[in-house]
Amino acid sequence: MKAAILHKVHEPLNIEDLEPPSIAEDETLVRVAACGVCHTDLKVIEGRIPSSTPVLIGHEVSGTVEEVGAGQRGLFKPGDRVIVGMRYRCGQCQACRSGRENLCRSRPTPSSLKTKDGRLVHRWNVGGFSQFLAVPGYMLFPIPAELSLEEASLVGCRMTTAYNAVKHAAVLEPGDSALVIGCGGIGLNTIQFLRCFGAYPIIAVDILDTKLEAAKKFGATHTINASKEDPVKTAREMTEGGVSKTFEALGNTKPRIRSSARRAPEGRRSSSAVSGKFLLRSATVVSPWTKSKSPVSRAAELRTWSK
Repeated sequence: MKAAILHKVHEPLNIEDLEPPSIAEDETLVRVAACGVCHTDLKVIEGRIPSSTPVLIGHEVSGTVEEVGAGQRGLFKPGDRVIVGMRYRCGQCQACRSGRENLCRSRPTPSSLKTKDGRLVHRWNVGGFSQFLAVPGYMLFPIPAELSLEEASLVGCRMTTAYNAVKHAAVLEPGDSALVIGCGGIGLNTIQFLRCFGAYPIIAVDILDTKLEAAKKFGATHTINASKEDPVKTAREMTEGGVSKTFEALGNTKPRIRSSARRAPEGRRSSSAVSGKFLLRSATVVSPWTKSKSPVSRAAELRTWSK
């Protein structure tokens, strides 16, 4: 099979021939139809996320089931259209048993692949930049008929992260005001889920007008170009003192530190990658990183309703 392999950081991926993966009893073989490029993949390429090389990256995957292991028969069949989740789990630790597999303490490492001449190629996360993928059945989710395979590939990462941020981490109530910092893949999906769940106003912040225009299409009611005006002052003016919920979709420490000034007195902030220490005014900082079955499937269903 063909796959795009990273041999050294800061270098282009090479298209190479690998041996097709074999599957265990609890696995399925997926023919990859689409794999999105997440900013996390770029961080591996740039060396900001360490990984052994050569390595196969990519984790926003959709495809069709090609082969089913003995333990997955009756659950899947060849031809099924599926989204591939991006969280391996042990299923035995306390975090997994409580439904928080994103915090798994004994996360399995995906099996390596081999080149035609027998050299090992590691897989970072699922390793979706390939023609075929072997993954456990618990990582597969059916695709609603209304979604194309190309659209569905985005659900397993950026859409599910945004859904969890809005629905679970932020505990959003209808009528809550919301501020979204960063209008990339996660930020735009956060905006559309805020619209689905009744937030108002929905304020999008970025430094590019093109991204702010996209934010309006996804449901932002107000926009702030942070390169042209003070986002803290403007957001306070728009919301009579501060927003109810702030969503940081950059993974950048600078806006996190300042965002405490953008909240209402009892606001809540959801971040896709929380780090550091904060001085907060009766506020809660939470992280939405989870990939349990319900959010993945629910995010896919909501995407069909919004079309």
